[in-house]
Amino acid sequence: MTMIKQRLDALLHYIDEHIDTHMDGESLSNIAACSKYHFHRLFSATYGIGVAAYIRQIRLKRAIYELAYNDNSVIDIALACGYESPEAFSRAFKSSVGQSPIEFRKKPDWSVWHTHYQIINNIRTKMMSEKLSPVEVKIVNFPETTVAVMEHKGSPSNIGNTIREFKAWRISNKLSPERHRTFNFVYADPANVEPQEYQFDLCVEISPKFEVKNEKIALKTIPSGKYAYVRYTGSDEGITPIVNYLYRNWLSEHNQEVRDFPLFFERVKLFPTVTEAEAVTDIYLPLA
Repeated sequence: MTMIKQRLDALLHYIDEHIDTHMDGESLSNIAACSKYHFHRLFSATYGIGVAAYIRQIRLKRAIYELAYNDNSVIDIALACGYESPEAFSRAFKSSVGQSPIEFRKKPDWSVWHTHYQIINNIRTKMMSEKLSPVEVKIVNFPETTVAVMEHKGSPSNIGNTIREFKAWRISNKLSPERHRTFNFVYADPANVEPQEYQFDLCVEISPKFEVKNEKIALKTIPSGKYAYVRYTGSDEGITPIVNYLYRNWLSEHNQEVRDFPLFFERVKLFPTVTEAEAVTDIYLPLA
């Protein structure tokens, strides 16, 4: 990896950690230790997107999640995401999402956004794969845990609607994240499975005696036993390289076998409650 690429990758981390602050080309070029006369071309040549467009997409992601899952006003969301006025925010939002903020909040269509955001997803995933630092993997015993599950089946681009429905169900049943742990069962990498075959379970810890009164909710059990465990802090795009490392390297290097139960995540700190840079995910791989 060239020195320029290393500095630009470090700049991406800086942007993620300071997404709420004002950033301009000259200050960013100084942080990346690049000449201001060449910085913009270096960035776009390296990542296939301009730095201003990159920042705009990261801010819009937060805005989209706030609109979809929280009740803050459009004005508050616009200001929190770095826009000087609701009008500027609405223009940028409709350009990337295909709906106005109010239209999206009422009935979100994630498809246009999913297509626009794919370049950011690819940049982050590739960067994390290239610079994957030594991963601290522990073998832990996980206790049997009962969870209520809403299954998402089909294109990953539509999972936002399932999340909205699941969150509304949790609220109606007083299953707050502060008191009831949040999990995801992961059955396949969305990048390597046909959309119609994709499944991702949204789960919340409950009492075994909890009574389900919704046909879309199933009770499942995380079995007790031995698991490979990694704590990860950052955006979701950084999770895939860690999971690939567990399957590709760690299992064989440590002479371990997987058990007949899916990989799962515990969402310890969730975006957008915290920034993507502060999100915490515990990764569990079941071992035989």
